[in-house]
Amino acid sequence: MIRLVAVDLDGTLIARDGRGAREAREPFALLARQGIELAIATGRMVQSAALVFEDAAVARGFIIALNGAELWAYPPGPAPLWQRAIDPSAARRAIEICLGAGAEVQGYVQGEMRILQRTARTEAYARRTRVPAHLVDTERMSERPQKLLALLEPEETGQLIERLRLELGGQIECFRSEPDFVEIVPAGVDKGAALEALAERLGLSLAEVAAAGDGENDVEMLQVAGRAFAPRTAAAAVTRLEPFLLPPPPDLAQALAEELVR
Repeated sequence: MIRLVAVDLDGTLIARDGRGAREAREPFALLARQGIELAIATGRMVQSAALVFEDAAVARGFIIALNGAELWAYPPGPAPLWQRAIDPSAARRAIEICLGAGAEVQGYVQGEMRILQRTARTEAYARRTRVPAHLVDTERMSERPQKLLALLEPEETGQLIERLRLELGGQIECFRSEPDFVEIVPAGVDKGAALEALAERLGLSLAEVAAAGDGENDVEMLQVAGRAFAPRTAAAAVTRLEPFLLPPPPDLAQALAEELVR
């Protein structure tokens, strides 16, 4: 029996037009009535994920934020249940490599989204996640960030990932979350490791855990979950895992809840 379900946001619960959270109100209420704990597992900051829970009228749950660098209870308290960070020297070098590749870089440091310059891309991301962006220099962005995000053209992401892994492997993990997003997190951090830690904290076996995701950054989470779900629009790296396929957002939450309570 499933007792915990973790759901990715962008591309899984939330559609590109922003719909999905309000449509999840009744499905999430159904899961709660069945005693199933709910977690959001996202690359977003906790503030942004908490707004999604609020829109979905969820009273309590958990948030795996910044691709697993932080784990929070919801409603959020003053501090995460745990947190990981990139070493400042590795962060500085990663930023240099990303800038050299022509990427725009965002840093996530102690609850702030920090940027080096305001561009159409960074402003669009701030609007989408509903978190303000703070203009800083490289030194302040390197202050033990929980995550760095490089935004660049999709055809250039593979080369950037190879360069980062070649030079900083062992200090960071990096992967695509969207075609033009390269996520950089501390070594050993991913949504799967965070979901395992949450299940252990709740006294659950992984057989009692379900997960839904659509991107490369969801692969580890789907691999550790006892039941794996994905929208039909998921990335090839996800569909190769042969998850149970569901309608894309904003209809995914309803289909997921119906499948879990059968």
